[in-house]
Amino acid sequence: MGFLRTLFTACEETEEEKKEHDEKSQFDIFKYDGIQALRMGQVDYAIACFEHALDIKDDTETQQFYAGTLMQKGDLEGAAEAFEELNRMEDGSNVETLLTLANIYFQQENYGKMEEMCDAAIARDGALAAPYYYKACMQNAQNDLLNAVASVTIAISKREDFNNAYLLRAKILCRMQQFAEAEKDIDRLLDTDGQESDDEIVMMKAEICEVLGKKEDAKTFYRKVIELNPYATRAYLQLGNILHEEGNSKEAAALMEEGLKLAPEEMQNITGE
Repeated sequence: MGFLRTLFTACEETEEEKKEHDEKSQFDIFKYDGIQALRMGQVDYAIACFEHALDIKDDTETQQFYAGTLMQKGDLEGAAEAFEELNRMEDGSNVETLLTLANIYFQQENYGKMEEMCDAAIARDGALAAPYYYKACMQNAQNDLLNAVASVTIAISKREDFNNAYLLRAKILCRMQQFAEAEKDIDRLLDTDGQESDDEIVMMKAEICEVLGKKEDAKTFYRKVIELNPYATRAYLQLGNILHEEGNSKEAAALMEEGLKLAPEEMQNITGE
């Protein structure tokens, strides 16, 4: 009889084990309900589910979902706190988390924290190009143009196919009035598959050509911009100005009229009319 009682008791859960089992079940329910809600586009409900799950226990994967969902919602302050907590849980070892935080802090114009995240990522992996690119973005925003060029050049040296870095360097060089150097980066991008149809890059090429006095090339590229994006109002205006300066007022007027038909509000905002 005593043997049977001992055997039966051993098979029963203790109160502590039952509590742990219940908490695990509740955690799993909230976590996977949150994931399912996220897949269905129910962002607020997903956030609530992840919060309930994390109240039960710390879990790195759930924290990743939670932080990412807050960012998706556009709650930068909440996302920053959530990613900081994720970074703590990961002991600062995940460079992707560090770079996500750098991006968030850049959007918040919290440049001190942004630089801290970039430096932490570099300390983890000095071969990465992204932290130097983010630093260049920050320095450009702070009008620290010489250091911005230096940082983005380091990024390019670490990743030769970093198209966004070439574009950023061209923009910074234009701000420094170094248009010939900027044109080299733009030409490289235009020679890269897929980039030749990017109207922002083609627009920069047109503007640089115009500044450098290459008016025929400028006209060609402004027309290319309009072909790629009929709503690129500034291309109409700047091409129209060149044509007017050349004495071709009739074509300039026709071009401006075309632009007004396609994007009247934008054209009026640019011309001030």
